[in-house]
Amino acid sequence: MEIWRVIDDGALSGSLNMATDRAILTACGEGKAPPTLRLYGWAEPTVTLGYAQNGDRDLDRARCLALGIPVVQRPTGGRALLHDNELTYSMVAPIPHPQFPANLKDAFCAVSQALLISLDRLGIEGAEMAKPARGSSNDRSPSCFSSLNHYEITVKNKKLIGSAQRRTNRSFLQQGSLWIDCDRELMNSLFKFDRSEACAGNLEILRHSTVSLHQLCGKEVGYQEAAQAFQQGFQNAFPEKWELGKLSPYEEALRDRFFGPGPGY
Repeated sequence: MEIWRVIDDGALSGSLNMATDRAILTACGEGKAPPTLRLYGWAEPTVTLGYAQNGDRDLDRARCLALGIPVVQRPTGGRALLHDNELTYSMVAPIPHPQFPANLKDAFCAVSQALLISLDRLGIEGAEMAKPARGSSNDRSPSCFSSLNHYEITVKNKKLIGSAQRRTNRSFLQQGSLWIDCDRELMNSLFKFDRSEACAGNLEILRHSTVSLHQLCGKEVGYQEAAQAFQQGFQNAFPEKWELGKLSPYEEALRDRFFGPGPGY
C-alpha cells in the first residue's frame, strides 16, 4: 500500500509557507515525495496573491507596508487573500494518480469531499460544495472570498473555505483556507477599487456571503482542533497508509532555494 504523508507545520511566515508548498509540489513531480497533506497557520497577518494576479493593480501596497502586512505570491491561482486566524491546507499528489481524476475540476471535487468530511468532524452541519450559477461570480473584485467557484465549500450559501489549484505535467497542488475567524473590514481595506461604491459593495459581499468557523460553532475553535479534524477527514476520504512526517533533505534544499529574502509589500 502506498504511504501518504501528513505534515503539520503550525504557524510560519508567508514566504516560508509558500516556499514549502512549492518544494513539495516540485519534489512530488520528480517522484521524490509521496502524496502529502500539509496543514499550517500564519505567524503574522499576511496577504497572498494568486500567481498570475497583478498586485500593483489590485492591492494597496502602501497600506500593507504601513500596517506591516507582508505580501507574497502563491504558487496557485486565484485572487488576493488576507491570512490570519485560519487553518490552511495544501494537498499535493502526482499526476496521474488513481485517487484523483485527471482533470482539474474533478480532482478539485475529490479534495473537496475530504474537506466536507473534515468539517463534519468539527460538527459543522450543512456544508456543501458550491455550484455557482453562470455569471454569479464577482469578476471585478480582487478578493478571493468575494467570489465563489465550483466545488468550493459553503454553508447556507456562505463561503467558508476558499481553494485554488496549480497543476504541472507531473503533479498538482491544491491550497485552501478555512477561516477560523476573520477581519473583513481590514481585508477589504487592503484592496484597490476604481470607485468608493465598489469598495463598499465588496465589503457587503464579504459581510453577507462569507462565514467563519467561530460564527458557525458559536464558540472558540483553535488551530489544533481544526487541524486534527482535517487530518482525520483526509484519512477517511483517502484510505491509504498515512504517516506523520516532515520534509526530506531534498525538499528542504528546494524550500531554501524558493524562499525569498524577506517580507514583500
